[in-house]
Amino acid sequence: MVAGARLGMAVSLRVSKRAVERNRIRRQIRESFRAHRAGLPACDILVIARQSAVEQSNAQLRAELETLWARLAAQAGGIER
Repeated sequence: MVAGARLGMAVSLRVSKRAVERNRIRRQIRESFRAHRAGLPACDILVIARQSAVEQSNAQLRAELETLWARLAAQAGGIER
């Protein structure tokens, strides 16, 4: 049984050949998840980065992740447990 929300990430070489860019994306995902973890349902979440993530600034990545966390929390609110 899952005690709380858990995060998995996939940021592959296809996203960027540069480790610096892949790690920046991972850091943004991880920090955003930590900030919203309490409001998320107890489930496993897999975030798969796309090539377009490299072109986005940190603020843009965070804003997009905020939207995704909100959608996930709203969907879980409608599910009976």
